[in-house]
Amino acid sequence: MSNILGIDIGGTNICYGVVAEDGEFLYQNSIKTSTVASAEDLAAQIKKDLGKKHQVSGIGIGAPSANEISQSIEHAPNLEWGDIVPLKAIFEEEFDIDTYVVNDANAAAMGEKFYGEAQEMDNFVVITLGTGIGMGSYVNGNLIIGANGLAGELGHTVVRRNGRECNCGKFGCLETYIAKNGIVKTAKEKLEFSSGGSMLQSISPSNLSPAEIFKSARREDPVSLEVVDTVTRDLAFAISYLINILDPECVFLSGGISKNGNLLKRKTEKHLKSFVLPNLRDKASVKISSLNDKNSGILGAAAASRNKSGATA
Repeated sequence: MSNILGIDIGGTNICYGVVAEDGEFLYQNSIKTSTVASAEDLAAQIKKDLGKKHQVSGIGIGAPSANEISQSIEHAPNLEWGDIVPLKAIFEEEFDIDTYVVNDANAAAMGEKFYGEAQEMDNFVVITLGTGIGMGSYVNGNLIIGANGLAGELGHTVVRRNGRECNCGKFGCLETYIAKNGIVKTAKEKLEFSSGGSMLQSISPSNLSPAEIFKSARREDPVSLEVVDTVTRDLAFAISYLINILDPECVFLSGGISKNGNLLKRKTEKHLKSFVLPNLRDKASVKISSLNDKNSGILGAAAASRNKSGATA
């Protein structure tokens, strides 16, 4: 029985764990991304933490802006490890174990396919909502990586011409509106023009977060409700493109922001109806990933490693 080290690199946290063949976690831990100076530093930290307690036969890594052909991170907007990071080579040198690198959202999609609700689905999409916005998609049973290994950058599709500046260098990217910092920025902008009385005004600007905004929205705070409405409308607009183009059976929402659950789902579905073609309306369901509490990124990274080596995930 072979165990795999799965690593999920995010803009805020790096989560990793040792995963058995049946998807059971034998060990889990996390590191704040801001405390990791480089990919070499990450490999060294994880190896030191695992020590000799957990033996693994392979490593799978889900990373933002990962090129699955070159097995490198290329120009990741939310990481400061350099423009081109040869992740596979770095981890294989540190661990002397076969390593496979996959886009983080593709890892989440593989997690759904092998361990989640998508096991019987051939056409579905996973959207990761966190510090950044990613997308992994299966079409006719195949994970789509694109001609250059870079498919799925939903967060960097432009939703507003001449909109907010994005870390990628473009303007108006979806990520600048519905990712963590984008949601907080929208709230701060609306608070500037509010007449007062918002629950959000009692929160220090440095402590304002999507979780607090959604929490206040559930309490009928008008500014928070307005922010949630704006965010879910933009999310629904992006999802409608995927439904109209790919005709998926289901769109799964994964990542930290998706943990806002029913409110996020309900408001997104409400807006979605006005954006989707009539003959596709109500045919694709929107679901919050059931793997959110298990970390689908780690599971998917492990599944990617097993699949790459020809083993059954």
